[in-house]
Amino acid sequence: MMKVDLGQVKASIAYSLSSEGSVLAQTVRAKADKIAIHFDVESTESPERVAGVMRNARNGCYARQSIGRPELFEDTVNLNGEPFDMDDYPPPAHERR
Repeated sequence: MMKVDLGQVKASIAYSLSSEGSVLAQTVRAKADKIAIHFDVESTESPERVAGVMRNARNGCYARQSIGRPELFEDTVNLNGEPFDMDDYPPPAHERR
């Protein structure tokens, strides 16, 4: 468990859905084409710690992992009102023993 004070967090989700095939031919297939999630985070924590919490939340989301298509998700994050790229703060490297 990480003890990180995120302060205030707001999230918005937009998605694009479509279907193809024929109901009469029983070939209809529904699909999600894109799921975009935007987070606004206000925090006094370091960017590295915020990135770690956000990464753990994304990777620990059962719904997201159940879908099995991580490329479907498009995440954006603002930290204290500014665009924030979690990839600028990669996970810490662990030494192999």
